[in-house]
Amino acid sequence: MDHADNNNNRTSERPPHVLLVDNDPDILKVYGLALSQHNFSCTQVSTGVQALAVLRGPRLVDLMFVDVIMPGMSGLEVTRRALEISPDLGVITMSGIGEMHTPVEALRVGSIDYLTKPFEVSEMIECASRALKRKHEAFERKRVQNQISRWDAAAQALSLSLNVRDKETEGHAERVLEYSKRLGQELNLSNSDMLALEYGARLHDVGKIGVPDHILKKPGKLTAEEWAIMHQHPAIGEQMVITAQLPADAATIVGQHHEKWDGSGYPHKLRADQIHIGARVFAVVDAFDAITSDRCYRVGRDYQVALAELRKFSGTQFDPRVVEAFAGIDEAEWHTIKLRCPSDAFPQAKLVA
Repeated sequence: MDHADNNNNRTSERPPHVLLVDNDPDILKVYGLALSQHNFSCTQVSTGVQALAVLRGPRLVDLMFVDVIMPGMSGLEVTRRALEISPDLGVITMSGIGEMHTPVEALRVGSIDYLTKPFEVSEMIECASRALKRKHEAFERKRVQNQISRWDAAAQALSLSLNVRDKETEGHAERVLEYSKRLGQELNLSNSDMLALEYGARLHDVGKIGVPDHILKKPGKLTAEEWAIMHQHPAIGEQMVITAQLPADAATIVGQHHEKWDGSGYPHKLRADQIHIGARVFAVVDAFDAITSDRCYRVGRDYQVALAELRKFSGTQFDPRVVEAFAGIDEAEWHTIKLRCPSDAFPQAKLVA
């Protein structure tokens, strides 16, 4: 768990802590009491030096209301120094009506909002609530992006490991990744399903790392015993993805990518909606890539042949809804994806806004 996660946990277990900085004792008394009555914890100080001392202390401060005109250190200078101490601090500047230039200067030094004196208690409470909401949203965005960065690093490490064992899977993995993303969009999958589909498609064959070379690289047909070993690779891959702490649904997709709509697939003989939607999407694009790609024993066939094959096995091997969604995408789009898809890239996952 990183420092930001710790801060978020601490925040969720206590009322928001507000630092109120103003040299007017009446303002400290009135607004400090109002904040306390609205489920805020409030510390009141009358100088910038005192404010900075509080921020350096052990107690986490979420928001700071600071007046601009104070003896000694101005509110703008307090803001600048405060954000050096606590970059995630939300600062709201307070100043009188006549100081028209101040809002721009306050924003320039890092203030996120502005209150013009005199203001109602309700305005201050609304301003504090708005600032906390913005802080929470910014924290969530940062947390999600940090998590995705960690997932990307783990996925890249697994992909590189597989490519060392089986170089032929590299171009295939990148194509089916891009095909999967396009088909997932056509099906209006949720953000979480799309993210799982990206990682699942990229890592679908990672379990082949656990298959012995004499089977994985055998030029001829596999024996029944060798096929039994090969059929273990989805389960091996699922466990590898779980161990790498990637999304659980991505691991499920890896483990189910050889299941079939009618229950004749492997390793668990799941059928219909028992199969994760991401695995059902992947099954269609995986077959499409296999049909349209060159093999040592044949030349890749064209789109129309592939579409006919997908429709032929719709309802047996493939989810009919997914096949129809595939057919609804223009042929030219699939061709464009294939042409632009690099075989040596590791595209970073993205969360749709």
